[in-house]
Amino acid sequence: MIQATARVLKNEIEIRVGGDLWTGRPVEATQEGLGRRIAALFSTDYQVLRPAPPEEVYATVSYRAKADEIRIQVGEEHWRTQSSALGPMTVEYGGIRYAINERLTGRFVILNGAHPVGVGQLGFRSCVIRDYPPELETFLGLLALGYVIRTLTWEMFG
Repeated sequence: MIQATARVLKNEIEIRVGGDLWTGRPVEATQEGLGRRIAALFSTDYQVLRPAPPEEVYATVSYRAKADEIRIQVGEEHWRTQSSALGPMTVEYGGIRYAINERLTGRFVILNGAHPVGVGQLGFRSCVIRDYPPELETFLGLLALGYVIRTLTWEMFG
């Protein structure tokens, strides 16, 4: 199971991926000065830190509200979701195009063609994804972070 939860008072997002705990922090939070700390409260760009020593940035996950787009970058690789007005959100990963069908209830299913490869639920500043194949775990953990950033953005600016 993957679970991403915003810890608003800490200004971070905790991501449980299997037995690991990752941390997502706004990019601006690493910079000095009060102005940068205030900017971090409204950030849509997060760095992912994994527990392996030394603690270093593993990935960057961003949300762009105008395009309703989640961007994920790990090293030189990058992925982005694509939204359409009447259809599902899509993302290509590993040469396969996945569709994410969302419901107004916050539930969603991730499809490879017509075959479900994961189910999720958006909650209050949280996202849970279950029933996915092991090879998608890391990617879906980063996608869950993107969904939480998206939710926080809608709360602030929606």
